[in-house]
Amino acid sequence: MDGLKTDLEIATQLVPAPEGDSLVKALQRLDAAVEQGELPKQLRHYLERRSYVKALAWLENPELPHQA
Repeated sequence: MDGLKTDLEIATQLVPAPEGDSLVKALQRLDAAVEQGELPKQLRHYLERRSYVKALAWLENPELPHQA
């Protein structure tokens, strides 16, 4: 999930994309993660709706109550 977190940080512009990478590539990887499945239900929900800030908050602490 480290790669997922990094892609979310790029998508939310918390960090710049490393050289040789881009926002577009990070978004493509996030979409691919949803396609592959095997994600926790709530995280999948956020990614499907492109709620990247909420997805990042969920990754940082899945125990906190989150709003869908």
